[in-house]
Amino acid sequence: MSKPKIEEGIGSYDFTWEQEQVKITVSHIKTHNDGRTTAEVFITTTSPGYSPLLERSQLNIVSARSKEALAKRMKSKYPEAEWDGLIEQLCFYTLEKIRSGEPVKEIWTNQDVAPPEYLIFPIMPMRQPTIIFGDPGSAKSQTALLLAICMELPWYDNPLGLVAPKRRHTPLLLDWETDEETVRWQLKCLKEGLGLPDVFINYRRCALPLAEDLDQIQRHANETESDVLIIDSLGPACGGDLKEAANAIAFNQALRQLKRTPLILAHTSKDRENRHKTVFGSTFFEALARSIWEIRKVQEHGDDEIDVGLFHRKANMSKLHHPLGFKFQFREDEIIVTKQDTRTVAQFLEHMSIPTRILEALKEGPMTYDELEEILGEKRDSIRQACGRLEEKGKIVKIEDQWGLVYDGA
Repeated sequence: MSKPKIEEGIGSYDFTWEQEQVKITVSHIKTHNDGRTTAEVFITTTSPGYSPLLERSQLNIVSARSKEALAKRMKSKYPEAEWDGLIEQLCFYTLEKIRSGEPVKEIWTNQDVAPPEYLIFPIMPMRQPTIIFGDPGSAKSQTALLLAICMELPWYDNPLGLVAPKRRHTPLLLDWETDEETVRWQLKCLKEGLGLPDVFINYRRCALPLAEDLDQIQRHANETESDVLIIDSLGPACGGDLKEAANAIAFNQALRQLKRTPLILAHTSKDRENRHKTVFGSTFFEALARSIWEIRKVQEHGDDEIDVGLFHRKANMSKLHHPLGFKFQFREDEIIVTKQDTRTVAQFLEHMSIPTRILEALKEGPMTYDELEEILGEKRDSIRQACGRLEEKGKIVKIEDQWGLVYDGA
């Protein structure tokens, strides 16, 4: 019996025994809490006179009974191979592969290294997961398409305050929510409204959870040379109960195996009264993301335009960035997007940091702690600390019992 040739995929392995003319693909490998390690096996042969498709079934690769049962079935379908030995090799090398993990590397301080890069500054750090979360209908999908356009052209001279990458990056939109025609229409409307040349993105409609569809997604990403994944949206892409830590960890483990820059669209926590919202589900979704932006919209009933604010809630690669604002105007066959100062939209101010809100309030004139407390609706200690930091930065000054802006001479 020959030793198999092993080719590694994303969460899968191809075993080929050339002498026996047998190939076995092991995929959907999962280790369970009870100690079982299960996988799907797909067995084929190139031997003439036999059907090339021999078996597709589940195998517990640490169970002697499961291995014996599979070998017995295969002897009746293709008796030319020594199945007991092949199945034993298959299970041994699969366990060795999944348990060894990646090799240890030495990281030295004297090595040349570049600082962290951004795909789209300041929103998406390169090769790190970014989440944009918000209520339904808050223009998450349109914002993701806007970012896709910026990276695909790339759109260097955009007037939106976004820094496009130095070279073109190709996104693959993995869609669990809408359909191809909807995305095609929105992309075309954005192109027309922004006055841009023709642009494309790669699109795939998805149904299975990400972790169960890794091989196919990796194949599509390779074939289309897509180095960015846009996941719309987190809930169906994860599958299962989003509040369970195990499901959040499994989703991020699957995402990590794809080794691409992911942009994940997610829904907000159900507490609509809380000003400080979070990504819906387990805290591990936020813990494992490197950059998180909350998206909020303001729209009057009947209006064909919305004000959109992006608020930076978590940053691992840099400091928290100031809010970003856009105005989306929806016309019959175009979507016009313009940059907007979020401070000019009253409904957005309450979602900004306390120092920012203090500076905006003091534009109306000097104020006491009591007045600031009434306007901001924040605790006195929080306001006092924020005023102290602003005073240290030379932005405000206290005269008697009132705080006021420092005149900058402009």
